[in-house]
Amino acid sequence: MKVRPLLYLTAFVAAILGATASYLALSVPNDLRADALLKQARKDLTDGNDAQAHESLSKIVLQYPRTDAAGAATVALSSMSKKDREELARAITLLRTQNEEQTRLIANLQRTVTDVKNAPSKVVTVQAPAPQPAAKKVTPAKKTPPKKKTPPKKRRRR
Repeated sequence: MKVRPLLYLTAFVAAILGATASYLALSVPNDLRADALLKQARKDLTDGNDAQAHESLSKIVLQYPRTDAAGAATVALSSMSKKDREELARAITLLRTQNEEQTRLIANLQRTVTDVKNAPSKVVTVQAPAPQPAAKKVTPAKKTPPKKKTPPKKRRRR
């Protein structure tokens, strides 16, 4: 009856080997696919395609959650979100300063308009300059025919 424990031991070892083989058969391709997606996401990040990289990293985390690549993808996603938050904070700060400058400028313009509107009206009398005599037109000299001489009238003597 020594066969029975040996048979149980053999069955247990075969089950462990089968489980290990099936785990490797199922997980190794997943690891390889996840690593390939991770490399693609890193390439997208270096190329500046943040949206494409974010999509690849999210796909890794969702489809291959128990892989090493999923952990790396989670870290990469968190660093990307931190970077995005910092950029948004800088943009908000810049917009606030621009808004404050524009508010000051508008207030100054309104003050100037109010000052001009409330200023007393001034009556300005402008005297027109005296008209200058019109200059005589100089016409080119035309030859006029000489006047005919009339004979002198005779005077009566008295």
